[in-house]
Amino acid sequence: MKEPSLVSLLNERSDVELAAVFERIWEARGYETRVRFSGPDVHVEAEGETPDGAHREVRIWITTSRTITADMTSAFVRKCDRAGVEPYVAAIGRGKMNPNAHRTGLVELDASSIAVEIREADIEPFVRDLAASDEDHVKTNWLGERVDEADGEGDSDGDEAEDDAPEAISRREALKKVGGYVTGGLVTYLVVERISDMIQNSPKLRAAIAERVAWVGSFLPDVSLPTVEWSIPSPQPIRDDPSVPDTNASAQTTPSNATAIPYDDLRDDPEGYEGTAVTYSGMIDETTERDDERFAVIAVEGANGLPKGDIVGRWPAGQFFDDDIGFRLLTDERVTVWGRVAGTTSMFFGRPLPLVDLVALQKA
Repeated sequence: MKEPSLVSLLNERSDVELAAVFERIWEARGYETRVRFSGPDVHVEAEGETPDGAHREVRIWITTSRTITADMTSAFVRKCDRAGVEPYVAAIGRGKMNPNAHRTGLVELDASSIAVEIREADIEPFVRDLAASDEDHVKTNWLGERVDEADGEGDSDGDEAEDDAPEAISRREALKKVGGYVTGGLVTYLVVERISDMIQNSPKLRAAIAERVAWVGSFLPDVSLPTVEWSIPSPQPIRDDPSVPDTNASAQTTPSNATAIPYDDLRDDPEGYEGTAVTYSGMIDETTERDDERFAVIAVEGANGLPKGDIVGRWPAGQFFDDDIGFRLLTDERVTVWGRVAGTTSMFFGRPLPLVDLVALQKA
């Protein structure tokens, strides 16, 4: 039987599986690699030296399900430029790029170009083994019972499920291990079921979760996965429906004398404006937390609506709905902030940026 082409195999892989492929490609070139999970996005970062001895860093954005828009690529390229890395995007399978999403300097990869790189790196056997392990995987439901996708008769042969051990989890063992979660209520049950669905959809994701969830770990096969770093947005006061009354709005007091200092002036002399009440609107570029403080890089917009430059907003943990999972500050979210200038910080991108202690934050 003729083997499927590399292109068809790549188009059927998940984000995590493609991340493992890119890791192998760049490791074969002598680069150090890592994988970042940021919200729904998967990035592979590689750093090393070219044959000429020059230092090089690349960041590959992988998607197999999303449609990438012009705004998304603009933000991605802008972040890569600030960090001094080369931007790549790989939209594979159901992942697509809008016609207006192309950007100068952005390297776009499709399944055909990735197949060429796989052959040059001599890792084609790894990719085919990856696909074969996916095909050989026996799917089970959240109770560990075999699921037959063809005709739904997976329960017709009781011995078949037992023959698949240790891949499948027995019904009794699954009930025993998740019983503690179910007793927590319906919400906990739904969370466990959602996690199970994610596990079943990707063998590599199953292996990653197995490292963190004890009751799954001993039943999953050993799989070589990329080293991952999880980045979870901190909850913030961003309401999806502005018409819904905000019971916490009274906790935010906007300074009556706040002004939008021209960004160039603020950037050139942030210490001279220290303590001044300011207000700005813009796009969230990045969020992070440190000890009991939260930080966000905000791309400030000018009067014409175009980005002028970045400021860093800082606030204490818990000030903006941190305990409410219904409110989250997301990358590319447009916000309006109020606060007081507090000098500069170099915690992002390694260069000084104006620092503002925020007292109020709203969706723009």
